[in-house]
Amino acid sequence: MRAVLYGTPGSHPSMSAELMLRHKGVAYRRRDLPNMTHKPLLRLMGFGARTVPVMTLDGRRVTTTMRIARALEAAVPQPAILPVDEALERWADDDLQECVRALGRWGAVRDPASMATFLERPVLGMPPGAVKASLPVVGRLTALQMKVPDDVALAQLAVLPGHLDRVDALLADGTIGGERRNALDFQIAPSVRLAMAFDQLREEIAARPAGAFAVRVCPEFAGRFGAVLPA
Repeated sequence: MRAVLYGTPGSHPSMSAELMLRHKGVAYRRRDLPNMTHKPLLRLMGFGARTVPVMTLDGRRVTTTMRIARALEAAVPQPAILPVDEALERWADDDLQECVRALGRWGAVRDPASMATFLERPVLGMPPGAVKASLPVVGRLTALQMKVPDDVALAQLAVLPGHLDRVDALLADGTIGGERRNALDFQIAPSVRLAMAFDQLREEIAARPAGAFAVRVCPEFAGRFGAVLPA
């Protein structure tokens, strides 16, 4: 069984899918598309989706992390990552994921130098160094598409502590963070890691159970935002 996973630099949902593939022991290649330009490219590639991750699994196209989890579970039943509480899975896939996505896009626009820190693999076959060299021009165009209104970003920043409290509670009751990792572990950890990419949030989150859990499940996550958040 082989898979090709398509993502974008810094995509926490793409990392969720990658962690599931590793956990299942499925051989895969990851191919990154340019941020924001990936939307029309995915349609041209026949995925019928506007967001990453998407994947081909033995030639079958699969979209979204929730569907990827189910496709992998059907193809490789062990080690099992399902079932999980689907309401929690939707919260992780929608609310938590969108909260840190909005903050990440807002941070990238306010700290343009941060874009280069998320480049760790080829994008459309171009080596990271070449992509970084193009950022003075391409980065401006990407930032225009990434722009998140200040009020939206600040609203998401305000609800982030509540999301982290929920992660701590899920750890405390054993829903996540157990000996047998499940789809929720892989959904939640990369979102927390993206929040930890902010210099002003990293230490506070790392001191929480949620932060220790995220680093344990997702030890590698590139990227760093400077001091862009309100004090």
